Amino acid sequence: MLRKVIKPDNRNISIELPQNFVGRQVEVLAFTIDDTLGTSALEDKIFTHFASEKSLSKDWLTTEEDRVWQDL
Repeated sequence: MLRKVIKPDNRNISIELPQNFVGRQVEVLAFTIDDTLGTSALEDKIFTHFASEKSLSKDWLTTEEDRVWQDL
């Protein structure tokens, strides 16, 4: 994961990616950081999201889970 906080001075931004990102799908998110939220609280939410995704997918991406949810 690559994370960079920037303050653009115009409407265009450019990022330099590591070589191992070339040729792969990359998701780029852009959002403003709310001054009242604070950076540390925002970082906690972002890292919790990414840390949880792989762990939760073990439970969610199963044949049994698909069977349970098939009627919804």
